[in-house]
Amino acid sequence: MSNDVHNKFGITAEELDERAAEYESENWSHMEFGEIVKGRPKLYDEKMDTIVVKVPHSRVVAMKRVTSQQGGTRSDFVRRAIDNELIASN
Repeated sequence: MSNDVHNKFGITAEELDERAAEYESENWSHMEFGEIVKGRPKLYDEKMDTIVVKVPHSRVVAMKRVTSQQGGTRSDFVRRAIDNELIASN
């Protein structure tokens, strides 16, 4: 579990326990909070376009397997695949 937490969030289990204790103490007077921003955070600093692509079911199953092992979403997977192809073609 400890390695999973560190690998996924860049924090050790001990640091997570410390933060949880601090939160549970309800003493937040020393904490700094950033600006509240409505909505989901932007993925990129530019407008995003939606594309629709049909792929064979077997590839969707394979993408799900890879994303469940590596984390992320199918959209992340497709963006990485496009980026890798664009880099390879230069």
